[in-house]
Amino acid sequence: MRPIKDRHVEQLPPVGQFKPVGVPIFAVDEMVVSIEEMEAIRLADVEGLDQGPAAELMGVSRPTFHRILEKAHLKIGRFLWEGRTLRIEGGNYRMKCCNGSRQFRCGTCGHEWEVPAGQGGRGCQLLCPQCGAQAAVRLR
Repeated sequence: MRPIKDRHVEQLPPVGQFKPVGVPIFAVDEMVVSIEEMEAIRLADVEGLDQGPAAELMGVSRPTFHRILEKAHLKIGRFLWEGRTLRIEGGNYRMKCCNGSRQFRCGTCGHEWEVPAGQGGRGCQLLCPQCGAQAAVRLR
């Protein structure tokens, strides 16, 4: 089997997790949507791009983009219908325009975020914007 090529992603999702209201997070099953699946949702459903141009932006073929989008739609539909928790993380992606930014993941809660290069302290000194832990691990 061929190795999966990294997909180009322009933006990380602003939120990393969703759950049904009024239900404790430990009481529901979790579903994971990858970063590249969310990028396909953003390009097709939020930005309204046709699959050809969206595929070019992600650096994949149109059929591959279609498969990524269909997989994301299925997962999000099941998340809504079954009342699961949805976590957005992982996948095979590379930030397209790293425009001098650094990408971090919290070692405590798994939240990912970017910091413009030259702003803030060293990565090991950064606080997670989601949980406040000082457990940042640099990804890029």
